Amino acid sequence: MKYLICYILISTFILSACHRKASPVITYNLKHSVFLETIETKGTVQAVNNNVVVTPRVYSGLQVARLAKEGAFVTKGDTICVLAAPDLMNTFDQFKTELQKMEGAKDSIEANQAMQLSLLEAQVETNKAQMEITMLDSIQLKFAPAVKQKLINLEMEKVKIEKMKLEKKLAAQKKIASSDLSQIGSRIMMQKNRIQMFQGQINSLYIVSPSDGFVIHAEMPTLYTSGGSTIGGKIEEGSKVFSSMPLLQIPENGKMQVSVEVPEADYKRINNDQRVEIKIESVSNLEMSGKVVRKSLATKKRDEKSAIKSYEVIISVDSCGSSIKPGLGASCRIIIDEVKDTIVVPSAAIFTKDSTKIVYVSKDHKFLPVNIETGFSNSSESIVSKGLRGNETIALMEPPYSLIFHDAKPGNSVKNKSSSIIRDTVKKDSINKIVLMNK
Repeated sequence: MKYLICYILISTFILSACHRKASPVITYNLKHSVFLETIETKGTVQAVNNNVVVTPRVYSGLQVARLAKEGAFVTKGDTICVLAAPDLMNTFDQFKTELQKMEGAKDSIEANQAMQLSLLEAQVETNKAQMEITMLDSIQLKFAPAVKQKLINLEMEKVKIEKMKLEKKLAAQKKIASSDLSQIGSRIMMQKNRIQMFQGQINSLYIVSPSDGFVIHAEMPTLYTSGGSTIGGKIEEGSKVFSSMPLLQIPENGKMQVSVEVPEADYKRINNDQRVEIKIESVSNLEMSGKVVRKSLATKKRDEKSAIKSYEVIISVDSCGSSIKPGLGASCRIIIDEVKDTIVVPSAAIFTKDSTKIVYVSKDHKFLPVNIETGFSNSSESIVSKGLRGNETIALMEPPYSLIFHDAKPGNSVKNKSSSIIRDTVKKDSINKIVLMNK
């Protein structure tokens, strides 16, 4: 009988202990650790030094006819882009046609002037012969009658006057010819200069690489149309571009940086020299470190109707290997605050009772509410500055009513309370055992 009673008591104790251990409350073991307040964002790897290729200064419609593929490796002098400019080509052809007309007009003027000068020179020669004939007749003047002498003298005066007129006309015609040819020559020279300028612009449509490197296509600024749609994005073959706008980038291999965009609320918390943890997922989850080096004052809107603004933050990379290329995506964690060797509690474990923050500390398969004071906190965890030692096990959810020490005020010593519970349990078990044995 005695053995049966002992077996029942032991079985009851074991079942009671197992029941108490099968607690539905999820717990968390505290330990001293590092508290981090961070901002997580994504960005793009960039080269610190970039050779930016821009479109030529051509004031007419431009379109990308041929473009080197993004990521392709090119060497200095390779043709990386060919632009089409129909308006420029039409104007160039018109100017060449006008030049041909001018040169034809010049040839016509020269031929006409040459003919006019030849006629005048012939007339001058004829007049010269006439004068010589008249001078021969003058020998007979002394034998001729008075009337005859007078006629010959008048004829000689007439020839002299005609000679003077022809010489003046010849000189004037030469000046006119020289002036006309000079004007048409100037016009031809100006037209040739225009054609040369347009030829230079046409040559600039064939763009070559300024250095060795990998090609990155630039992005056109996003423009909103009247219908609400947007145009822009990566420049590709067929894209319409404008004068002097970025077209391609040829980054210099070596020192890299990461460009990220953060919302306005996070931007205010970021300062230069803050430490950053960087992960490149596309390169075997490569992890690196860096720091904030620059904050951009230029703001961007995610879309026209959105009131949310984003700011650019540039992060340096302490060291990088040859596997890191510009254009790769990067996940960045910016360290805003860091406190070492402190007690960090998950936010889910902190509860508010009567404006007081408490946590439930596990003890003897039940939970004791303990008052705490917190310091720095973020969205997921907080520093406990008072109330815990850092080696407790706490509840991550509010325990059931039956598992809470309700007769204990929050903040009471867990050790004293548990000792009292154990003493009461032992005392009750001893009394029950004596009563059964007496029976």
